[in-house]
Amino acid sequence: MMAAINDLSLKSTFSSKNEAIKKVRQWMDICKKIESQETTAVEKIYSVMLNTSAEIAPDYPFIQLVREFETRDEQRYLIHLLTNLSYPENMPQDPFFLKEECSYICAWATEGVVISVESAPLFGDPVLEGTVKQERILIKNISNQEHIRLYEGFLGIRHYEANKKHGKKPYTDAAGRYVDAMDLSDMEAQELLNRAVEIDGKIYGKRNGQYYSFQRHHDNYYHGYQNDNLGLHIRNKIDAECWE
Repeated sequence: MMAAINDLSLKSTFSSKNEAIKKVRQWMDICKKIESQETTAVEKIYSVMLNTSAEIAPDYPFIQLVREFETRDEQRYLIHLLTNLSYPENMPQDPFFLKEECSYICAWATEGVVISVESAPLFGDPVLEGTVKQERILIKNISNQEHIRLYEGFLGIRHYEANKKHGKKPYTDAAGRYVDAMDLSDMEAQELLNRAVEIDGKIYGKRNGQYYSFQRHHDNYYHGYQNDNLGLHIRNKIDAECWE
């Protein structure tokens, strides 16, 4: 699924430098979440060339914000977002119009999500309503943590919930059924679930040479267990991924 920086949200200006710093930091946190392993449905974030010399507050160019962040990691990450993201292929010929402004990358991302700096009230909405070729278009918009929660399923965010029937060791239950073990802590299981791969509609992972299956028991919540009964073609597909 495609995610793109909403260039329209970077054309508005804030009333003060402090407000700009606050909202850009919020935007950076959203981008970090989208780029993390947790959003399994998102390949990466795309962007067009941004005008970093444009004012984001009165007499204050966007690029000067880099100096306002205390750590090198924050400074590097902001520069990464402004200059190092991939440019989309097959950009559409017709732009997305929002109010009186237009954006080609927003038109490109109509089936995915756009990530906005909350520089105006409309960029705080979870959906941007505009037009492409005079046709009404709705685009999923993410500019704060509430939007992340709203679109968890669409972004491929998975939550691990242990099932108490899967203990540290396998056993046979009262009905004579073999129950696989789950030897990972909740934190280890969540980390593996974030990296797990979907094969034929099922979720698998591998840790320290052991194969695991994850089953969704409601919404985007999963439990997991060891699985030593996978077919060779499934194991080969799992092994093709980098786990260690």
